[in-house]
Amino acid sequence: MLQKQRISSLQAIYLTFASAYGGVVFYHSYITSLAGRSAWIAEFVSGFINIAFALWILSVAKKYPGKNIFHILEMFAGKLISTIFSIAYVGLNIVLSALLLMLCGGLVKTLVLPNTPMWVTIFLMILLSFLIAGSGIENLARLSATLEIVLLGIFFTLVIGVITQFDTSNIFPMLDSDVPSFLKAVLLAGGGHSEVILFMFIMVESLYQPGKQFFSLTVGLLVSVVLMPGAVSFLISAAISPEEASRISFAGVNVAFSITIGKFIQGVEIFLLITYVIITVLKLSGNFYSSWVASESIIKRSSKVFIVIITITTFILTLNICSFNQAYYNYILVIQYCVYPFYIVILCTVSFLMFSKGKKAVSTKT
Repeated sequence: MLQKQRISSLQAIYLTFASAYGGVVFYHSYITSLAGRSAWIAEFVSGFINIAFALWILSVAKKYPGKNIFHILEMFAGKLISTIFSIAYVGLNIVLSALLLMLCGGLVKTLVLPNTPMWVTIFLMILLSFLIAGSGIENLARLSATLEIVLLGIFFTLVIGVITQFDTSNIFPMLDSDVPSFLKAVLLAGGGHSEVILFMFIMVESLYQPGKQFFSLTVGLLVSVVLMPGAVSFLISAAISPEEASRISFAGVNVAFSITIGKFIQGVEIFLLITYVIITVLKLSGNFYSSWVASESIIKRSSKVFIVIITITTFILTLNICSFNQAYYNYILVIQYCVYPFYIVILCTVSFLMFSKGKKAVSTKT
């Protein structure tokens, strides 16, 4: 079965990097409207919150190598409870994927393909994601590693350009927003990156030895969930005033429009657009794969029919989203009020049952 493929610590780090980015690149303006000049601080703080949850998952998984969170949940709570959570997990992934597709599709249509029907762009992205996810987690990890090296190259190119527009008045004074707004910005930013937690529910079963990989994954998560998003947010905040950033949908793209490197490179928005599309495809691939494995865990049988159904359902749901604005606001609502509660409930349930029943429950179930 494909879900039994094994990945190294480095491959796991690349996968967490790929799954940590989604719609957050599109709603940076909303985070800025809440936190003002402290938006980048909210990104850093939210990253550490997600690190805590990621370490929680690894702590549970290292006790039962080769099993994902839903397998462990079934061992302690039974088939019915595990099935309910698995179905909810698949449904949540489908909704997040559809909303993200509409966000990215709207960006592509607005900037480069205004006369192309959006469903064509969406279909191509979803088809590519389906092919990648269907090849298994090992190939997904290898492709993530290759593409993310390209993304880092683009990122450092953009850094050079952004430095030329660095304005300290855009980030000082810090913490100038009220506490409730700042905390809401932290939760919003963390909700966007916390999709990595959902992916880790499934990814942990493919780790060779979760206990021995604990330290390396922690370092990787610090880079992918804390350092990178915080650094990107800091650069965008320094290059564009918070007042302007809070009014536009694509703050990063607008910054890229004005970047000039020497006399020969002016406007590198196409590179940032490529970055957004790659991130979206990798994120969707991870969603499809993890939903596929979760579906298989319900009936204990491997079949590509599940991933086909998941992909088609996502495509149909995306087509029924009326506009970019609807996807934008619905995505914010889902990551604030659905993603956090969902994985917190699962982790609390698993941890409580493990603590209360102990190993004796495992022997009676197996």
